[in-house]
Amino acid sequence: MAKEFASFQSEQQVIDTVAALLNAGFEKGDLKVLSKDASHSRRIEMESDMHVDEIMELAETREHTDHNLGDAAWAYPALIAGGSLSGTTGWNAAPFAAVFAGGGFTDDDAGMTNALQAMGLDSNEADFCSEALRNGHAIVVVETDDSKALLDKDGGPDLSRLGVAEAVFRQNSAHRIISGS
Repeated sequence: MAKEFASFQSEQQVIDTVAALLNAGFEKGDLKVLSKDASHSRRIEMESDMHVDEIMELAETREHTDHNLGDAAWAYPALIAGGSLSGTTGWNAAPFAAVFAGGGFTDDDAGMTNALQAMGLDSNEADFCSEALRNGHAIVVVETDDSKALLDKDGGPDLSRLGVAEAVFRQNSAHRIISGS
């Protein structure tokens, strides 16, 4: 799976970007929206009909859950690996993995980066996201199984789905864009 990440300074930019991506043929399952907390996500969720993962709320849930897990500690390996007790994998399982992963969820660099890595992001992706979230930005992620390399031509336009996503990000004034793994 290949990913493209973009940070946006305003909620309206995220709403417009999600609509443009859906109009460009992407499915909701191809998209992920991240925000720091509920105050940064409510409008996005209401106007785009997309779930927004609120990193700091996941942190609070994890702190409360850690104290009450008891016999459920056996669930850690499956959840950290990106699955769930019900067998869900992929993006839908990510919030559960983040909630149960070890390490602290705080505003500090290491805590937020660890949380994002527990959601399946590599270190560069997590660093990008944690910096953007600390600055109050929201993040839109497009994930696709298309191979960018199959469509690359020396000096030619990027015709991949991730190329389309990047074009949509640029048209909607993304603050910063990175290619993921």
